[in-house]
Amino acid sequence: MVGISALGVVSGAGMGLDALKKALEHPDFHAPLGLARPDGPPLPVVTCAGFDTKGILPPLVARRLDRPSRLLAVAAKEALANVGAELPWPREQVGVCAGTWNAGTDALVEILKAVFTVGPEEAPPMHFPNSVANAAASQLGILEKLGGPNLTFFEKQASGLRAILEASRLVATGRAQAMLAGGVDEAQWLNAECFDRLKALRQPGREGFLLGEGAAVLLLSRDGGPVGIVGSGAAASPILPHCYPEDPHGLIGACQKALAQAGLAPPQVDLVVSLANGSPALSQLEESALLALFGSHRPAVLGGLAERLGEGGFASALRVLAATLVLSGEVAPQWPAPAHLRAHGFPSVAEVSRKPHTALVTAVAAGGSCLAAVLRTS
Repeated sequence: MVGISALGVVSGAGMGLDALKKALEHPDFHAPLGLARPDGPPLPVVTCAGFDTKGILPPLVARRLDRPSRLLAVAAKEALANVGAELPWPREQVGVCAGTWNAGTDALVEILKAVFTVGPEEAPPMHFPNSVANAAASQLGILEKLGGPNLTFFEKQASGLRAILEASRLVATGRAQAMLAGGVDEAQWLNAECFDRLKALRQPGREGFLLGEGAAVLLLSRDGGPVGIVGSGAAASPILPHCYPEDPHGLIGACQKALAQAGLAPPQVDLVVSLANGSPALSQLEESALLALFGSHRPAVLGGLAERLGEGGFASALRVLAATLVLSGEVAPQWPAPAHLRAHGFPSVAEVSRKPHTALVTAVAAGGSCLAAVLRTS
């Protein structure tokens, strides 16, 4: 088992774990929406409105980092602070794995805006280091002087979970003694505008998902805390890159592989963290997959994370973080199970008296990538 030593988060609920726990325990919590754009009403995006690096990052450091790098650094600082002033591992044996859907977008937009409206010689050089998706993970490694593996995964909605699974593999195989792993996304108006024009975002009278902003970080090690990752699985149901699969076999296969690696059967799962984000196609996929996987078994479901805190590459990492909080007994979520699963008798966490010990967390990216992780208390 690869243990989860510590957690850190910045989300639409606020900065830090305490803000997220408070939100999960409030049944009616919904993060405020609204991302300004230059020529229209605000877009339906969950933002980290109160985010501030004061007292966490030195001002000169914060000034040179773009927003995704600042979000990831602040979440990572919280995780690192929870293991003490001095890390119990050599820093050259600690790495970073981050997943993202849009990191680097804003910096790239600023560069291209200058190039196309003024000329190449006016491109702002301070934005170049942040114009690629791997900037946030790289900046974190530099900031914390970490010499281990430094990887970034750009796998749409599954990015965060993919980063966590790869980090877990690196620790399990001895490639690193510890890894900071998770996901990060920024609220960027042009990115959101594109999804809105494609009619993918939720609007009054239109179903869809909400984009979100945030960072979720897990500190993984072989000698981690009371909850660990014991199984992982991956599969694919190839489809057009903007669509979710209609065939559930890829998601079912990923779950079966993760459970087999953990040495568990489906009835031994106590908790499922729903991947539903408001898209009917994704809810239908999850419904079909879980009914086929569990048969008559009905584990508790923690739902609403992507629907209340926003979708993005970071969202699948946030689901792992939330599962860790539930399994460790640090939070008792009061959010109801999603309607598509509640209709089949899946209860919410609040409706189950027995404390969960095993959790299944999944992710599906448009285009057909399917991932699953099994977490368990030690």
